[in-house]
Amino acid sequence: MIKTGTVLQLEPLHNDTFEKYRCRVVEMGTEGIYIDYPINTKTEKAIFLIDGTQLKASFVINEHTVMMFETEVVGRKLAKIPMIHLHYPGEEGLIKIQRRQFVRVEAHTNISLQINGAYHPTITEDLSAGGCAVKVREGMELQDGKEITTVIVLPMQTGECQYVQIKGKVIRVFEKDPYKAASIEFVHLTENQRQLILRYCFERQLDLRKKGQLE
Repeated sequence: MIKTGTVLQLEPLHNDTFEKYRCRVVEMGTEGIYIDYPINTKTEKAIFLIDGTQLKASFVINEHTVMMFETEVVGRKLAKIPMIHLHYPGEEGLIKIQRRQFVRVEAHTNISLQINGAYHPTITEDLSAGGCAVKVREGMELQDGKEITTVIVLPMQTGECQYVQIKGKVIRVFEKDPYKAASIEFVHLTENQRQLILRYCFERQLDLRKKGQLE
């Protein structure tokens, strides 16, 4: 699936800078892949990655699909051009993402909804950078179209928790035996907020896959 010439986008896995790097697969090996030195997509300057740097890598399959995987800098190699050696988990370690929609993953994380001036704690059922589904608890006055404020707790792999406050809009309230649930669309996200949620969703997908709960 990945081959020599494939263009990769790299992002630091445990970093809040949200930098993105562009590189190309130069050589395939039995113990990983070799890339040329990455270019920062914002500054267009080459960057130096030290051994042990953990990254999220993605590449495009077609106009609708992107594949992602977790990787780490293993070392470097000098041939006709200097190369960086990256760990490659194989096809079984790839996660498919549909580009036409936000990645929605099963996630039970804490969230508070500000409704009519009061905060109501509950949990999410799933989450994406586009919105979430939450469990409706007693006392929550939610109707389709209602505008609310959400505060989501994102437990990251680093052990820290990120708190993200986002405006939301209730899309629908529905029965989900034995309780009610509500679909909420996020509105007016900043790029940092979107990147934080995308990173959490990616880490959550990896965790589910390791537990055998995701194909």
